[in-house]
Amino acid sequence: MYEGGDYNGLLILPPESKNGDDIKPLLGLDDYIFDISITANRPDCQSVLGIAREVAAVLGKKLKEPDCSYTAVNCGDKVKISDLAPEVCPRYIGHLVKDVKNVPTPAYMKRRLALSGIRSISCIVDITNYVLLEMGQPMHAFDFGKLEGGEIIIRRAENGEKITTLDNNEFTLKSDNLVICDAKKPCALAGIMGGLNSEITDETKDVLFECAKFARDSVRKTARALGQHSDSSALFEKGVNEYTVEKAMQRALHLIEELKCGTVTSVHVDVKTKYSNSDRKKLTVSAQKINSLLGIEVPVEKMTKILKDLNFGVQTDGDAINLTVPAYREDIDGFPDIAEEIIRFYGYDNIEGTFLPSATITNGGYNEEQKAENKLKNMLVGKGLYEISTYSFYSVKDLDMLHYPEDCAERKTIKILNPISEELSVMRTTLAPSMINTVVRNLRRGNMQGKLFELAKVYLPEELPLKSFPEEKKRLCISAWGKSDFFEVKGIVECVAKLLNTSFEFESAEKPFLHPGMTAKISCDGEEIGYMGVLAPTVATELAIDRAVVIAELDYEELKKHAKPFRYVPIPKFAEVTRDLALVCEQNITCGEI
Repeated sequence: MYEGGDYNGLLILPPESKNGDDIKPLLGLDDYIFDISITANRPDCQSVLGIAREVAAVLGKKLKEPDCSYTAVNCGDKVKISDLAPEVCPRYIGHLVKDVKNVPTPAYMKRRLALSGIRSISCIVDITNYVLLEMGQPMHAFDFGKLEGGEIIIRRAENGEKITTLDNNEFTLKSDNLVICDAKKPCALAGIMGGLNSEITDETKDVLFECAKFARDSVRKTARALGQHSDSSALFEKGVNEYTVEKAMQRALHLIEELKCGTVTSVHVDVKTKYSNSDRKKLTVSAQKINSLLGIEVPVEKMTKILKDLNFGVQTDGDAINLTVPAYREDIDGFPDIAEEIIRFYGYDNIEGTFLPSATITNGGYNEEQKAENKLKNMLVGKGLYEISTYSFYSVKDLDMLHYPEDCAERKTIKILNPISEELSVMRTTLAPSMINTVVRNLRRGNMQGKLFELAKVYLPEELPLKSFPEEKKRLCISAWGKSDFFEVKGIVECVAKLLNTSFEFESAEKPFLHPGMTAKISCDGEEIGYMGVLAPTVATELAIDRAVVIAELDYEELKKHAKPFRYVPIPKFAEVTRDLALVCEQNITCGEI
């Protein structure tokens, strides 16, 4: 990066340098760094040229395009390129460069690459990396002498096929991976990284430059499946356009000629498939419609100037604006996109706040259902409980953890097609696994006592596989551990009943994950609405829990049906009288039955 620093550690400074001079300007470190967040819909800005276009439009100055001129020399070599996967590689350009010389990379290029986090390797490789940063187009250079048959084949990999990439990692490929091959073997992972079997070395004489457009989803899936990511794959995943494919190849050939590191031949193969689309898109938009969308009046003359500064071809015909979209702007699809281009340069601060035509002013607030839920939550918080919110899905292993039988209703779960992970692969049919996992997590982090609740939905399918939307029912789950016991949680559950002006009946019951002698079925007006109990010792031992955990789960939807309105009566005129009753009964009669 600095003269002298790469071989003896002593920097060679300019002759005019004096003792005490500031070192930053002498080494070119008095530069500015722009930290720019690029939105996903603007892959054309993922380069120096892309940002320069935007800056030129903002400042109203002419853009200085990179020099892409070169002179090709005729030669008798031939290159055959076959695209057997056009749906994921719509455009592929190959160009042969002969008599490659191992000349040093110029200092300016080394410095710019180093400041961008890329080390200098060789002049040819540095040119491909330089074009990637400058124009946003990944490129690759093959040692042409190592390509068997002098041929390039773009195809899907065969199952079990292997490739060793430039970073010396070997991968076993599948049929959905796209590879660049010669006549016999894979030589590159398309859009990700080249193969070790065709890398550029000091002995390389001829180079085949590759510049292509690969489908973003193909590159993303292969990179994720193989765990192999690169600067090239990052750009391809965001998307590249065919205009840049052509320009980047021309720019690379110009640099080859300028740096005298090879002879640019006339051997140029451009494979355009039926999926290729390099034509400039044409649109007709209405100025009135754009202004209606923006809610302000932008003069047509101002619209025209902004769009011309952004390299749009513009012709006006009354209210109609006929546009030719720049070839690198594949994100432009209709008048809302044009309105966005106009307002971001005209100024968002010019937008005035207005109501929609159909808007009405309301006082806001909660509806009756929300008020009832908040009242319940406030009561539980007042009893010392903390509210939690967990994912709406978990793993089948969580149901195994609680010893649910294979034929129970809780196991009729809806499987997620694209789960975040195996731990979140099915939609929950009960809140108990989520609550128990939360309790275990708290215990492992040193919270030896606590009380939690969650009011959330479960998802109950009518049949599997799904043919209609599942039923979504709210459940209330309460848990306590540490100093709390069965009767404290029972008291909290009874407070829920009292809040709804109803009462619960408790009967002995059994649950696969609860203590057989400390489990109760909860009923309201003769209808079962939930359960409560102490976590079974076998389950507690498997989860390494050394203290009692009490859990209760209520069907909130059914519970609401039993809620009764409060009726107020006058205070009794006479003092309250209490009596003690002593009863003799059979030993097997429970207190609940009495």
